[in-house]
This record gives sequence, C-alpha cells and structure tokens, in this order.
Amino acid sequence: MLKALRALRQLHLLPREEVLALDNAYRFLRRVEHRLQIEAEQQVHTVPEDPEALRRLAHSLRFLSAEAFTAALQERMGTVRPIFQRIISATPAEPAKINLEIFNDSKRAEKALADLARGPARFHVAPRTRQIFRKLRPLLLDWLAKAADPDAVLNQFVRFVEAYGLRSLLFELLVANPRLLDLLVKTFDASRFAGDLLIRRPQLLEEITRDPTFSDARSIAEHLRRLDSLGASAFHFDPIRAYRQRQILRMVLRDVLHSARLATSSTFGTELSDLAEACLLFTIRLIGGEQLTVIALGKFGGRELSYGADLDVLFIGEEIRIAQNLVVTMAQPTSEGNIWVVDARLRPEGEKGPLVCALETYQAYYEQRAQLWEIHALTRARPVTGALGNQFIEMAQSYWRKAGQRLDLFPQIDAMLERIRRKRGSGSDFLDFKTGIGGAIEGEFLVQALQMRENIWEPNWGRAVDQLRERGILSEPEVAKLKLAYGFLRQCESALRRYENKAVSVLPSSPNEQRKLAISLGCDGFETFRRNYVDARDAIHALYERRIRNNSL
Repeated sequence: MLKALRALRQLHLLPREEVLALDNAYRFLRRVEHRLQIEAEQQVHTVPEDPEALRRLAHSLRFLSAEAFTAALQERMGTVRPIFQRIISATPAEPAKINLEIFNDSKRAEKALADLARGPARFHVAPRTRQIFRKLRPLLLDWLAKAADPDAVLNQFVRFVEAYGLRSLLFELLVANPRLLDLLVKTFDASRFAGDLLIRRPQLLEEITRDPTFSDARSIAEHLRRLDSLGASAFHFDPIRAYRQRQILRMVLRDVLHSARLATSSTFGTELSDLAEACLLFTIRLIGGEQLTVIALGKFGGRELSYGADLDVLFIGEEIRIAQNLVVTMAQPTSEGNIWVVDARLRPEGEKGPLVCALETYQAYYEQRAQLWEIHALTRARPVTGALGNQFIEMAQSYWRKAGQRLDLFPQIDAMLERIRRKRGSGSDFLDFKTGIGGAIEGEFLVQALQMRENIWEPNWGRAVDQLRERGILSEPEVAKLKLAYGFLRQCESALRRYENKAVSVLPSSPNEQRKLAISLGCDGFETFRRNYVDARDAIHALYERRIRNNSL
C-alpha cells in the first residue's frame, strides 16, 4: 500500500500533498486497528463506546485523553474522505460545451473527443479515466487550435491513444506533463511519418524523451557504438533499419520543439549526415566491404542532408559485387523501413557505366570525356571510407581547379542552371523553390561558381560562404542576406520533407496546403509567408545576377 502510494506520486497520478495525507492517515488508522484487535485477537473495526475502554485505547496510543484521540481520529478520516470522493465516488459533471470551430468537420471531431472519454465500445472505462480526460480535453483543444491541421492531428491523437492501450495512465501523464502533450500535438501536425511511427510503437515517445541525451547531437563514433550493440549481422539488417527510424524520429521530436532551431541551423544537416554515414559504414562492415572506397557527393558530401534525402556517392576499386550488395541492402525496405537509399548515378557514363570504377578509369574520364557539370559536382566530394579516398580527392581537385580557370566558367554554369530548370521545373516558377529563379540551387551554384574561380575547396555550403567573405569576394552585407535567404528556403524544404520523410522540391499548389505550410513555419498566414519567400528568392537572384551573369567580381 505505502509503496503503491509512492509510485502514484512518482507517476504524477496523485499530488504530493494528497500522498502525504493518505500515508499519514493510513499509518494512524492501522495503528488504531492493531490496538483494538490485540486484546482478544478478533476482527474489530469500531472504536469502543464504553468511556473506560475508549480511555485505555487513547492511552495505548499515547494520547492524554479520549477527547484528544477522538479529535485526531476524525481529523485523519476527514483528510481521506474528500480524496476518495474526488477520485472514486463523485458524480461526473456534465462536460462543458466546447468550441469546435477550429475543425473543418466539427461533428466528426465531437465524436472523436467523446470516444476518447468513453473508450472502445467493448471495454469498460473507469470513472477516473473519464474524469482525467475532462482535465485533458481543454489542454488538448488549446494545442489543437494552434495546429496547422487540427482535424488530422486529432485523428492521429485518437489512433495514438488506442495504440497506447493504458488510456488512464496516458491521460494522467499528459495532464501532469503539458510539455509532452505539446510535443505530441506538434509532432502529429508536422510529420505524418513520425506520427505513424509513434502510433506503431507508442513506447518510443517516453523512451526517447526520457533519455538524458535527448538534446545531444551524436557523433559518427557514438552511432557506430550503439549500432554495434544491437545484434545486427550480414543476415539480419533490421536492427540497423530500426535504429535509423528511431534516430530520425528523435530528430523530428527535437525539430518540432525548436530545440536549438535544429532544422534551420547547419547542425541539423551535420547530425543527419553523421547518422547516414554511420549506417553506411556499419553496413559496409557487415557485408565485408572494407576494401571498397566510397566518396560522398552532393548534400551528403557537404554534410547538409535534409529529410528524405538519398546518399550521392561514387564507388572506387574493383569490388563490384560488394557495391551491388551494399546498394540493394541499404535500399531494401522491410517493416522497419530501409537503411538509406544510395545513389551512384554521378559515376562516369552515369547509369550506363559500371557501378564501380578503378581510380585510373576516373582519371581518364575526367581528363578526356567529363563535362563541366560532372567536374562541378566534385565541389562537394569528400572521402567516406576506403584506402583510395585521399588519392581520388587529390585527383579530383586537380581537374576541378583546371575547370575553375576556364574563361567561360560562369556562362557555362549559368547554362547548366537553365538546363536544370527546363528539365526539373514543375511549370510554375513561383512554386519551384529549388530550381526556380532565385531558388535554392541558384544560391548553391552562385557559391560553387565563386569557389571554383577562387580555388576554395570546401564541400560545405555555409563554410564556403564564410571563406568567400574572408577573402573579400563577398561583402558582409551580401553574406548576411545570402545566408538568411538560403536558410529560409532550406527551412521551407525541411518543413515539406519532414511530413512524409520524402524529397520535395516545390511548394504545394493547394491554398489549404499552402496555409498549413505557412503556419508550420510560424507565419500567421500564407501572405506573410509569401512576402518572406519572395524576398528570399529576390535576394539570391539579385546576388546571382551581379556576381555570375554580370561577372562583376
């Protein structure tokens, strides 16, 4: 009984003062009971009415008089009764009328809220559960009112409650920890991927948030140490897949809480890239591919991955079967998802060429047949694993520097950007935040063109911008505007990709979806978002025009 009381306090199911009152009353009443039953060793549960017997009982309990004992008895019983009535026997009050105008389908929302209180038809829900939900409901509705899509979030919340099972315990937990309720609602609103994962495995919510390292970034070495303890093997890769899912969920949870503004800072790309690299390295180790050299390119090479991104790589050596096995194993989906999709199409001759090439093959290709865009892609090359990594980088840098001295470098990069727009564009320049005029790729090509011309080898976009400023190529005001504008577009990308953990490169065309995006980014409506969005793209394009098209260095 007393241990149970302490547990109820630890789980925030009873307030501290009520636990202390019940503990004190219970100990006192049990002592009274023992004094009564010790005389004749019989079940006695009433205080004697005889004055002398009552006096002896009071003295045995160290009271000076029967009156003092009676007062103390009534006081202890008086503390228990209201707690009992509040929890067990109070008549449930009629639920207050609630404002359902925040929902598009108010009738469906009303039914969902009623079902949360009642529970499934085949189960009995205790009065205590209904009572706790009456406390939870206004808190829940307050958070739903701030959501971009209250209807969808309420639906996800109902599914989560049903999956959790211990309805009363969950309601108590959320009432006692409003921040956890906030996190749950924001997660369902921001990411269907994360919401579905939590619904499949509800225990992950507490498992992740109770981890004292929840807010800490994990290094590649730390990821590898944790992966090594999971029991994965060359015949059993699901532990890696499950680990990757849990870690991305952990990042989403931190993201929606704006832990250090994770998605808008360079640390997010680094953290996600480190997770991807650890999963890649661990899988290579399991399949015995230590002799395979892997070069990272693109956002992976720059340690700037976003949600739903593939891993752009080159394979160097002769281990064709190992590379094929790696690509298939990494992409193979199971109930735990996949490990990561590896994209090796930037190799010589693209998809038509062999998956793995010798270093000499790369050298001959870059010397004789490679186009400028293939050399330009090497801006973000970095070695991941394998003995030939540093040799490849030295060779790549020599061709990259040579291309940087071309007189037609800027016109060629501009033509490259136009080809990308024609090939990948959606038909609406406004919606194309990635390939459109002043879009994210224009901001990347601007920096990479200046890097090539100035011989600044740096795979990471942000650090490359800093070096351009240090060398006086870009001014302080230009760098500030460029980073702010590019960061805003990456933030849009992150919010859109986070929802399903899939690649997205255009804004939604639906006005309702545009409104949801604006709210998820902290704007009060789409018009506010539109102004910020247009300003960001205008800033990037103006700098691109000055520095690349007009060649005003």
